[in-house]
Parts: sequence; structure tokens; C-alpha cells
Amino acid sequence: MPISGIVILIEPEKSQSIFDALKKMDGVTTYGLHKERYIIAVFEADSPKELESMSKTVSRQIDGVLGVYPTYMNFEEEVEAE
Repeated sequence: MPISGIVILIEPEKSQSIFDALKKMDGVTTYGLHKERYIIAVFEADSPKELESMSKTVSRQIDGVLGVYPTYMNFEEEVEAE
């Protein structure tokens, strides 16, 4: 299962509504707010394409998200399967 560590740049005044929206998403775990502008999260999905889709959904559909930045990706199970 591919996993990605994510930093989400946000508008600080919308942090609670962004956290609420992220909690409703399957495969998303949040780990708090950093410097009031960044939400730290982990995305888990069935494929690398699904991770990409999750990132696009967060950046395009959640009001107050300014950017979604992967910081770490692990998909060695995908490589081993080939």
C-alpha cells in the first residue's frame, strides 16, 4: 500500500474547517498544525495514482488549501510486486 507524508499549506483562519474536511476523507490521517500555516498528514492508498488523485482532491476541493506538498513516499510493495 503506497503511503505519502504530506505538508498542506493553508489559510490559517480556515484551519478548523480544513481539518474537518480531511477527517472525512478515507486514507487521510492528520498529525496537527505547524506554525499555524501547515497541516501535517499521511495519505494511504491502493496505488500511486490514487495518492495523486487524493492530493488533487484536497488542493482543488477544500476551501483554504493553498498547496499540497508530498515530503515522503513509500511504494516499495508496488515495486516488489512487479
